[in-house]
Amino acid sequence: MYTDPYTPSVKHTHSISQHRQGFYRTRLARYLRALMLIACVGGLGQATQAAAANTVVEAVQLPAWVERQGQRSAAQPGQQLRDNDKAITADGARMLLRLQDRSVIKLGEKTQLQIDAMAVRQPRGEPSSITSSLRLITGVFRYATDYTSKALGYKRELNLQMATATLGIRGTDFWSMTDAEHDAVCVFDGSVAVVRDAKPEIVLDKPGAFWVVFTGQPEQPAGQATPDQLAKFIGQAEMKQGSGILLQGGRWRTVAGVRTRVSEAVALRLRLQTAGYPAVMVSNNGRHEVRINQLATREDAEAVLARLQANPEWGVTQGRVVWAAN
Repeated sequence: MYTDPYTPSVKHTHSISQHRQGFYRTRLARYLRALMLIACVGGLGQATQAAAANTVVEAVQLPAWVERQGQRSAAQPGQQLRDNDKAITADGARMLLRLQDRSVIKLGEKTQLQIDAMAVRQPRGEPSSITSSLRLITGVFRYATDYTSKALGYKRELNLQMATATLGIRGTDFWSMTDAEHDAVCVFDGSVAVVRDAKPEIVLDKPGAFWVVFTGQPEQPAGQATPDQLAKFIGQAEMKQGSGILLQGGRWRTVAGVRTRVSEAVALRLRLQTAGYPAVMVSNNGRHEVRINQLATREDAEAVLARLQANPEWGVTQGRVVWAAN
């Protein structure tokens, strides 16, 4: 039987088919391995890449604001802060910020704090780390960790810039303030490195260690705060119950007014928001209620109502306090 040399036999064809299948299987296996390698490398890159850290407003003693890109809005619990945002408190106000590692920042009255940058890294097999660059423009600042934040095992690198110095924080609890007259720092636990231009670094590493520099005066050596000073420093950043505190899950509400005209209710809401009170409007059956939610206690709600009624420019002539069941 004649067999054309250019026409493969059935056996030869089967051999070629097996060869091709083996070739494609090899290429497919190599391709899949390459994809897996790329995915692994990408996953590792994502695992070690710095991401923006969550900073949340946990509680506010009114009135207070968050400033973003030059625009101010009334601060409220649950609000997330971003890089370059400012947290601002008015006279008699306070604010508590919760960082991603569960540590807290407490701001006293008449304070402005800018978050220049805050990032978290979570490398595989290693403790997560949080890096913070903050600027205390004016006012009172306290940073603290607790058992929960320590148990998470975060590494921390926190720098706080003040008017005359930058603080490198390695501690777990300290207080600082800055204004036109002076900069001051007091350590309650851990250590703080005070860095000034062309001057030796000052390390405060004992409980109660205190450093202060007055504008236009020679710098004095670091000393030790007295018990009265320590109590004063702590009190400057603590919230005062019954003074208008909002917190996440707060169940009391201040109703600032009810209007039948939408325009009047909107105007009232905007006046309160501008003044640092996070008012909202709820409409039902032609009535438009302007309210402030999430107040911690009845006393806090009553304190806010009394404050609103005391300012005739806001137009809160009546109002009431309500337990918000839902």
